Amino acid sequence: MSPSKRFKPVLRVAESHERKAASQFGDSQRYVQEQEAKLNELRQYHDEYLEQFNAVSRTGISAAQLREYQAFLAKLDLAIKEQEAVVQASDKNRSVKKEAWQQKHMRSKVLDKVVQRHQEEEKRILEKREQKEADEKSQRRR
Repeated sequence: MSPSKRFKPVLRVAESHERKAASQFGDSQRYVQEQEAKLNELRQYHDEYLEQFNAVSRTGISAAQLREYQAFLAKLDLAIKEQEAVVQASDKNRSVKKEAWQQKHMRSKVLDKVVQRHQEEEKRILEKREQKEADEKSQRRR
C-alpha cells in the first residue's frame, strides 16, 4: 500500500476531530452570545426599574415601598454580578474551544500536505517508471 493511501485514514480521522472541535467552538460562541444577551437584558431591566423608582420617589413613597425597591434593586445587582461571572466563564471556555479547534485544524492541514507530498512523489515515480518503460520499448524496436 502506498504511503498516501496509508495516511488517508489518519487524515480522515483528523478532519473528523477538526469538524467536531469546530462544532464545539461554534456552540460555545452561541452560548457566550446568549449569556451576553441575558446580561444586557438584566442591565436594561435594572435601568428601567431604577428609572421607575426615581419617578415614584419624586412624588413620595412610604418607607416600606422604599425598602422594597432597594431590596429588589439589590437582587438585580446580584443577578447582574452572577451573570457577569457566567459570561466571563463562558468566554474563557470559548477561548479554550477555539484554541482546540485551531490546533486540530493545523494538524489536518499538516496531514493533508503530507498526503499531497506522497501523492506527488508517487506520481513522479510512476511517470519516471513509465518513461523508462517507454525508452526500453523504443530501444527494443531498434
